[in-house]
Amino acid sequence: MSPGHPPTLLVTGATGLVGGGALRAVLDASPDARAFALVRTRDAGTALRRALGPLGARVSPVLGDVRFPALGLDASVRSELRGRITHLLHSAGDICFARPLEQARAVNTTGTAHALELAQDLGARRFVHVSTAYVAGRAVGTVAEEPSSGAHGFVNAYEQSKHEAEVLVRGSGCEFVVLRPSSIVCDARTGAVSQVNAVHRALFLYFSGLVPMLPGDERWPLDLVPADWVTRSVARLTLDPEASGRTFHLCAGSGAPPLGALFDLTDEVLRADPDFRRRGVSRPDVVDLATYRLFEQSVQELGDPKLIRILRALSTFIEQMTLPKTFETAGAEAALGEPAPAVLEYWPRMLSHLVSTHWAVARENREAA
Repeated sequence: MSPGHPPTLLVTGATGLVGGGALRAVLDASPDARAFALVRTRDAGTALRRALGPLGARVSPVLGDVRFPALGLDASVRSELRGRITHLLHSAGDICFARPLEQARAVNTTGTAHALELAQDLGARRFVHVSTAYVAGRAVGTVAEEPSSGAHGFVNAYEQSKHEAEVLVRGSGCEFVVLRPSSIVCDARTGAVSQVNAVHRALFLYFSGLVPMLPGDERWPLDLVPADWVTRSVARLTLDPEASGRTFHLCAGSGAPPLGALFDLTDEVLRADPDFRRRGVSRPDVVDLATYRLFEQSVQELGDPKLIRILRALSTFIEQMTLPKTFETAGAEAALGEPAPAVLEYWPRMLSHLVSTHWAVARENREAA
């Protein structure tokens, strides 16, 4: 990559949490940068530029879809972009853990293949792939910042499809960077939650007093990271010329808190809420997976529709809480010059945000069935 040459990015997933945040961070960091953002509709492109404010003037939406060859771009658009794109930042993905494998592959694996083919056609100098730390699947122990074999198997189709995508990236011949965030939970500064995942749904069960137990071990770490740090890190490593050919864990790593400490802090923060205290909710027990599965079975037999829906939304990820792993982060920390923010520092802000917004996660839970 020529020093001083202004970056011109093609970004997939630019309307999503990571892609959108990273796009903003790249434009902030590099005043000469321009970007083309893949969107499915013109309205989405207009909304993206509006959300970026003044930075949106340097973003050109292009209509397409990762599920199609050449990302669905018209031949005229491809001709316009050929030779101009320095980085293809591929952050599009289907993050629904409950998808059947073939559906997950359609976006996460085949979509990556389409993006790689387009990167080569356009002459992009670098392909930046936003993966997930959970390509580690059922592995336990220390997970290195290196290619995953997939030998331990996977908890869900999302993990497998993202692992398969990484294999394609490494075998493509493109100059690449692989970035692996763990579970993204909130904005570290404000505690705001903009994308709900299994962590928030488990916390909703805790807050509502709907479950007497959750699976895991109080001594084992739970790796969580804030969205603002992840998107800033994606932007920095996208532009870092020294990152080529490397894999980085955007994770808390050795700083991930033990599950017991996280539950203790959660209980302390929630008890500041009068409604939570009035309802007399007890801290859930932490049990092994077999015991938790018996609880799930009893809920199915009792037929409580609300709880069944929530547990179903959790079921395709919850096993990860019983697979103790620590993600190596030395490479990422050296490249970024900083570790991820300490989870226990911003965790109370996230919980306070959820409580003050009347636990809007509940709405997401109803939609997740």
